[in-house]
Amino acid sequence: MKKLKLSIILLAAITVQNVNAQTPAIDSTHTKSIFFNAGLQYISNLTYAGRRDNSSVPILLPMFTVVSKQGLFVSAAGYFDLNGSNSGTEGLSVTPGYVFSFDKKKEFGGAISFTKYFITNSSPIILSSFNATIDGQLNYNPANIVKITLGGSYRFGKQNNNDIVNNLELSKEIQLFKTGNNKTDGLKIAPTATLYTGTQSFYETYYTTSQVQRAVENPGSPGSAGILGGLVPGTGTPATTPSQTIINETDTQQKQQQVKQYTVLAASATLPVTYTLNKVQFTLTPYFIKPFNQVDYNTNTSMNGLYFLFTGGVSVTF
Repeated sequence: MKKLKLSIILLAAITVQNVNAQTPAIDSTHTKSIFFNAGLQYISNLTYAGRRDNSSVPILLPMFTVVSKQGLFVSAAGYFDLNGSNSGTEGLSVTPGYVFSFDKKKEFGGAISFTKYFITNSSPIILSSFNATIDGQLNYNPANIVKITLGGSYRFGKQNNNDIVNNLELSKEIQLFKTGNNKTDGLKIAPTATLYTGTQSFYETYYTTSQVQRAVENPGSPGSAGILGGLVPGTGTPATTPSQTIINETDTQQKQQQVKQYTVLAASATLPVTYTLNKVQFTLTPYFIKPFNQVDYNTNTSMNGLYFLFTGGVSVTF
């Protein structure tokens, strides 16, 4: 019997690394060396690696990113939970990183980043158990047919429970129509399928058995104590020592041990929709997520049902 206790706490956040490390697309023909991107994003239920906590709440993230033409960037995000009367500021995160490409066509590239979280321990959002994460990814998009992305995240927990999460993603960007003088504006979608794997910690219950010897008095043996108090009638003499038999008994004990294993965490299907108008970008992304191997360790019941959430936001590059 296994009782899951996710040390990844439900780990990329919908992908938090994508939320925090949003960098505007930089055209190599631009003469500016530094760009700025400011945005606001709403997440209906913050998750990590396809996992969510029962206490998860909707999140509003204001973000600001500074990115160089060479691909270096620094991004900051604030976290506001929208939990009715209990809404409040939960903290922030800071992410420096680097986006790179191996070829001139930019078909093969990737990104690396480090995120430090400053979130209160009592926060209901699942990132409250994180100290920091190191994220990296490689992507390949041959002839713009399909983009393949392999990512990894190493998570430093506040309770010294460190974990690694990987994701394999397939996506296809489809331009529905283009507008503007340079045909750089317009509407596009990017159907995406993602598989998450990683480590998780849980308590496994097991049983140990051992043989214990015990002496048992034989029934009806001479001298057995009765209403006469164990005395031979008429003499006041103590009864003779009763006969005994040594038997073996099985002693069973229940124990628990903490186990960490690498396993499939979740799969997701998403449809990001992006509309660009001059320097402003509007996004809407629905998510269908199917977790695997997830158990509520309090009730020992499965939590593998399909669920839905979405993100929406607006950003401006200047």
